[in-house]
Amino acid sequence: MTELPFEASGGLTAQQLLQRIELRRSELEAVQEVVRLLAPKTGDTPLLISVASILRSCFGVEKLAYIHTFTPNRRPRLAYFHNFPSISQDAIRECLKYTITSVPEPDSFLAHMGVEIIMPLGRFVGPSARVRIVEPQAWWLLGSFAETEEEEKSDLIYLEIIGSIITVYLENAFFQEQQRQAEILRLQQQAYEQEIRLASRIQRRILSATTPGVHPRLDIATFHVAYKGVGGDLFDFIRVSDREVLFYMGDVSGKGISAALVMSNLQGHIRTLAELGLSLPKMLAQLHRRLLQIYGREEDSGFVTLFLAKLTLEENGEVQLEYYNAGHPPAFLISAQRGLIPLPANLTPIGIHIPGHEHRLEATSPQNLTGLQPGDILFAYTDGLIEQPSPTGEDLGLERLERYLSNLGSVSSDELLARVRKIIDEYRQTKELQDDMSLLACRIL
Repeated sequence: MTELPFEASGGLTAQQLLQRIELRRSELEAVQEVVRLLAPKTGDTPLLISVASILRSCFGVEKLAYIHTFTPNRRPRLAYFHNFPSISQDAIRECLKYTITSVPEPDSFLAHMGVEIIMPLGRFVGPSARVRIVEPQAWWLLGSFAETEEEEKSDLIYLEIIGSIITVYLENAFFQEQQRQAEILRLQQQAYEQEIRLASRIQRRILSATTPGVHPRLDIATFHVAYKGVGGDLFDFIRVSDREVLFYMGDVSGKGISAALVMSNLQGHIRTLAELGLSLPKMLAQLHRRLLQIYGREEDSGFVTLFLAKLTLEENGEVQLEYYNAGHPPAFLISAQRGLIPLPANLTPIGIHIPGHEHRLEATSPQNLTGLQPGDILFAYTDGLIEQPSPTGEDLGLERLERYLSNLGSVSSDELLARVRKIIDEYRQTKELQDDMSLLACRIL
């Protein structure tokens, strides 16, 4: 094309204007090409690779890096770089102080890398159209991209437009992903809470089903509350025969779902052993071996404290108690004639591996109380009762519980548990329960 014989405004010929228009068209096509790349779910790395190819072909950008803050902790991340040497974390952090397009300081990490221009990308916050200060969300690092000052000024405008488009896209994608993850977590938490509610309801039904109509000569009451919806407390009353009733109160170490799984396994195992007619020592030995199977023999494995007892109700009205206490807080016999009698631990908790003592439980001698009278009450509990702190942090403790039980008087099993619950509620006031808590009362009629 020959040059036209007139000059346009600004001293440019028509030919030069046409060349500028053609250049601008090429730059705008580059912007359009970038926009076309922004398909849904395009990852930042494939997107930036494609954008870098466009910038090299349309703007001659030889060195390019893109850093953004679209990370969960908002720490800057190097998402892409081309032809720069390895970019250190110090150089990445150095970008944070730039809020306007700038040349790096001569002795900076960025300058030593060969960065010629640092361009922050983000929301424009002023103060004017001539001085663009942004709230940076990302940064272009540019090098070797323009041959003249005029070309550099022209290219920077479009590079900023393209960088801003990409930044807005990646920011929106980041927030959408954060919202998606938050929704997934919400649904997972909702499902988890629903499972816990169901497990808690099942556990309450398992425990509450142990009490009604076990034996006409026993007035039984129980109470249970789990610290985390489900827990490791276990108790039961099992009618072995017309004359014998087995009962127990236990506490699995730990809290929550893992303790509840062990609790459920032991609950069924004890009932099976009782129906087989095993003696209490043999039952303890079997339960001990079962726990070793469940937990293994590691030093940090769990254990169970267990108060295991059997009431024998003779036809002549006499009642005998046989019991074993494997590391459990002392149960109590509350008797008008005998006063308060503690039934302390005489064994270590079951489930703890002691080399050379595998058969110690089978050889254990029983603890016996004879001559229980009508009106006598057996009271057992888990350590969630005595270890419940007050608002000042002091546990209720065994001594306070003993003093209260010593002055109790004649009450039914339901009344006893109601009074104990009132005591613990008044003691803890607004303090939340710190552990699973179970109470058991059995009154001889």
